[in-house]
Amino acid sequence: MVEWTDAERTAITTLWSKIDVGEIGPQALARLLIVYPWTQRHFASFGNLSTTADIFGNPKVAQHGKTVMGGLENAVKNLDNIKSAYAKLSVMHSEKLHVDPDNFRVLAEIISVCVAAKFGPSVFTADVQEAWQKFLAVVVSALGRQYH
Repeated sequence: MVEWTDAERTAITTLWSKIDVGEIGPQALARLLIVYPWTQRHFASFGNLSTTADIFGNPKVAQHGKTVMGGLENAVKNLDNIKSAYAKLSVMHSEKLHVDPDNFRVLAEIISVCVAAKFGPSVFTADVQEAWQKFLAVVVSALGRQYH
């Protein structure tokens, strides 16, 4: 079980309250597909993902990015029990979708990049980033739990 300080809880929930999932989610997923093109194999049903413009303009990418961020919202709401909250999602990604668990880590990194770019150092301070990175590490661990 993860222990959260009051400052970490505040940092995570305050940052989350500022995040527009309709902006950050599509941007993060699009960047994942561009920067790590091998991840595209999981999104073959999304249509043309051959260029940066195609990926950023793809409505299925945008919608799934929002879905991913909705999953993060579930984690924010369940800070004390993220692994349990993600149990079914972990099983689906490992047994049905066969997603490489390292993809969760790289997506978490990209989400952090998008959040940092959006809010800059006045909001995404080192202390906020520390709490946010801890939070994302717990989410990544929970998603990869079924693989262990």
